[in-house]
Amino acid sequence: MLFNLKSLITPHLIKGKKCFVAYSGGVDSTVLLNEVGKAANEFNSEVEAVHVNHGYSKSSESWEEHCKIFCKKKGFSFKSFQMDSKNLKGSSLESLMRERRYEIFQKILIDKTSLLFMGHHLDDQIETLFFRLIRGTGLKGASSIPLKRNLGNGFIVRPFLKVAKEEIIQNAIQNNLSFVEDDSNNNNDFDRNYLRNIVIPKISERWPNYRKSISRSIDNQKNSFEFLTEISKKELVKIVKGEDIKINELKKYDVNFQKILFLSWLENKKCNLPNSAVLEEIINKFIHSEKTSCPKHIWGSKNKGNKVCLIIKKGMMSVEVS
Repeated sequence: MLFNLKSLITPHLIKGKKCFVAYSGGVDSTVLLNEVGKAANEFNSEVEAVHVNHGYSKSSESWEEHCKIFCKKKGFSFKSFQMDSKNLKGSSLESLMRERRYEIFQKILIDKTSLLFMGHHLDDQIETLFFRLIRGTGLKGASSIPLKRNLGNGFIVRPFLKVAKEEIIQNAIQNNLSFVEDDSNNNNDFDRNYLRNIVIPKISERWPNYRKSISRSIDNQKNSFEFLTEISKKELVKIVKGEDIKINELKKYDVNFQKILFLSWLENKKCNLPNSAVLEEIINKFIHSEKTSCPKHIWGSKNKGNKVCLIIKKGMMSVEVS
């Protein structure tokens, strides 16, 4: 399916309001920036490209320079942020760099009209679904990447989620757009690259129309999750007093729905969510046990600012975040 890419962007723009585009210099963000620029002209809106220099490649400086030159040529504002990825430590450099990028993006989204466009496309959607399934995701994770979501005080918008990568490349060629190519995309030590370069091509050989069917599956999961979320909101009102959960009221529900309500409550309070093993322990220890010798349960990391302490007192469940 061929899309009018500009038409996917226009519904999100606000007349006269500056918008931001996450711009790495790669083909996806280059096409996005170019199309946002076309749409913004009709809305008298300024476009600012936001580039994050990760510093992980010997080409990082030349990529930033390329982005700066491209923006000057096209008449876009340009802002660059530096990230020292060499000092990042952890099991997944890929995930850590992503976290840092979003921390940077959050700072520029200062109010509810602030928009940051990102170039994720249909192939990214499918990679994300596979990646999450391998890690044991639930219904929310199987909904994959949302079109629009909150970040900071503003929003992230990903208008190309129904657009295949090959169509984006075709657009770049037709519009004679210059872009950079990141050699690290060929490094299959990164999980997503392994999926993209090894796993998905095999699927494509066997099932050429896999994008269409998997996209439909993602939409189905998304619809189911949204329906369940609405039900949870209505039921949560019945079991919450003030900020806390009434345990005896929570007990009245099926155990699987107890988990859903508990997680919804935590999400409303902007808490770091427990993994499935911790969730199971919480439900068994605090909900189904007549007595517990330990009225507290802690998960998360204080160093990352997402440590959560669950407290049980007088039949009520509350949380403290540090």
